[in-house]
Amino acid sequence: MKDRFSAEKIRWAERQHDRSLSSLSTLILRAYKFRALRRVCLSLCDRLEGGFFYSQTRREIMKQYYGVTVGRYSYGPCLDPGVFPYGSEIGAYCSFGSELMVFRRNHPAETLTQHPFFYNRYLNIVDQDTIPLDQDNPLSIGNDVWIGSRTTILPGCKRIGDGAIIGANSVVTKDVDDFAIVAGNPAKEFRRRFTPEVAELVKKSEWWNLSLPELMKANDLLFDPVTKDGIALFIQNMENTDRTMPPEVTLKMAERENARV
Repeated sequence: MKDRFSAEKIRWAERQHDRSLSSLSTLILRAYKFRALRRVCLSLCDRLEGGFFYSQTRREIMKQYYGVTVGRYSYGPCLDPGVFPYGSEIGAYCSFGSELMVFRRNHPAETLTQHPFFYNRYLNIVDQDTIPLDQDNPLSIGNDVWIGSRTTILPGCKRIGDGAIIGANSVVTKDVDDFAIVAGNPAKEFRRRFTPEVAELVKKSEWWNLSLPELMKANDLLFDPVTKDGIALFIQNMENTDRTMPPEVTLKMAERENARV
């Protein structure tokens, strides 16, 4: 493999990675409980922590206040409060287009009426919801998933696998397999991104657990079609590389975590 990235680019990525958790993180998290300050808090996350591609505090806000887990480098509506229902889990390196809609429950079709007066407690007619809650049907989205603009995900879909692609304007009614390309209304699978052998190796690599600076070392795999030999060599190189963080980095992360307590 040839080097695709200059030392300057790698250093820039390392700086972005290092600044992804601000010293003001704990203060921002506490301030977010006040509704009047929420827009300011989100803006501070993006400004201080390199934008929503990187911000760890923005992800912690999604987890603490909205019950949505978002992996690092994932971007788009997954970091906008209110788009993903409580209990949703989203992996790393995911890409989301605009105008995404996610539903985890349906109006009851078997009862006399389908009106929310009789299943939604927030309308003050019933004391408790009479149909399952969002968190009773959580959505799990894997790593490196690309979901196009104006996609709708319905309650019948419980899992979207690693590396899947969902075309724009799709209506997803059922689970999507790893590395599948689906589109349409209802969304149907057109093909898989990789052969079964290559797909197995990509899953084995778990490359999405790498930080951006670490991943940049994959070089050709990031730009050219993945081959069996190429991904096998990448896995071998990962196994032979000491990914232990330097002591000063480990200490700095520990200090920040302690400050949150």
